[in-house]
Amino acid sequence: MSDQKTLLDFADNLVKGYTGSVLSEAQRLILTEALNFSTKMKTYGQVAAEIGYSSGYIKVMAAQLWRLLSKVIGQKVTKGNLRKILQWQLERESLESSPQFESLAKETAISQLDRQQVTAEVILPEVVLPVATTHEGQEMKDERSRMASILVVDDQPNNVALLTDILEEDEYEVWQATSGVEALEMARKILPDLILLDINMPDMDGYTVCQNLKADRGTTAIPIIFISALDGSWEQVKAFSVGGSDYITKPFNTLEAIVRIEHQLQIRQIQEKIIGVEEQGQVTPDQTVASESKQILMVDDELKNLALLTDLLEEEGYEVWQADSGSEALRIAEMVLPDLILLDINMPDINGYDVCQKLKADAKTKLIPVIFVSALDEAWDKVKAFSVGGSDYVGKPIDIIELMARMRYQLQIWSHYK
Repeated sequence: MSDQKTLLDFADNLVKGYTGSVLSEAQRLILTEALNFSTKMKTYGQVAAEIGYSSGYIKVMAAQLWRLLSKVIGQKVTKGNLRKILQWQLERESLESSPQFESLAKETAISQLDRQQVTAEVILPEVVLPVATTHEGQEMKDERSRMASILVVDDQPNNVALLTDILEEDEYEVWQATSGVEALEMARKILPDLILLDINMPDMDGYTVCQNLKADRGTTAIPIIFISALDGSWEQVKAFSVGGSDYITKPFNTLEAIVRIEHQLQIRQIQEKIIGVEEQGQVTPDQTVASESKQILMVDDELKNLALLTDLLEEEGYEVWQADSGSEALRIAEMVLPDLILLDINMPDINGYDVCQKLKADAKTKLIPVIFVSALDEAWDKVKAFSVGGSDYVGKPIDIIELMARMRYQLQIWSHYK
């Protein structure tokens, strides 16, 4: 992982190469905070106060900076994904300059544009972050450049305001509802790309709201992420059982929340590509997936972990395959093509991140959902897991009830597209 200064200098060089000018002090400070993984990341208002500018001016400058970087890199850049994008871009440039890549280029006689695409496919798996391409005389078009709309539902105005500020900083279009009834009305009217839904509300709880939305053909395909202070296993199980796509516990880490939001939006785009928008109503998230005959590949270098979880999964009717190394995981995955993979991160030969990248770069295995199961608990660990193609992240020690709920959801959502 590149450190903050390396990425900041890299961004400065990118802008200088594109515009001929280096970043201003204010722009560097905005980037510095966007690259800060601390949970105490400064707001635009705090950045403005630090250098004597108005908050409004800094927000405008930040928006211009994200647009500039998006043009330079060729992908939509926001405060939330800046580090991820710069890291990928840095790795791409490093790969392009390697002798191995030069050899490949000579053998295949690929053009400069093709070189960029080959690099993108190695570093950025197709299902994670599609890379826009350009044609001479045409402006670059990024499939995700349209501002996604998100409906925030919470009966506490402070919570709504906080989420709205976070999302608008990442250039999402935000709609608000402070009750379950209002949420249903707005969802049917604006058809948002995603809904963030609280559970405890006075008129109608979030579970009931979700059930109503999933029962309506017009709104059934909208992904719903529950955001609640309820942190028990059964609350999460119920959220998935009524059609929720993910569950975030309050207080949440902003960086992790943004990554999970982006992930659900990407899943919906993949669904629309594969089955078409008009067909999405035929696949409802509350469908159950029988565990019988479903094959699970468990990857962990700790044999005790493999044995314990295998017993639990086999009791649920799953057929379990085991791998105690990254190389073994890749071999078995290609041979068996399991329905789902549970993947540890820290392994001696190939770490879980690299295993996942290789799976997503292979046409045979790229649609197999991967749930990372790890004791690593920092925001960056989870961000990286999603960035390399992971479908979910469960921490150790494992809450088996939560894990089963998240497994059932992943099996259901991806079984239609494999």
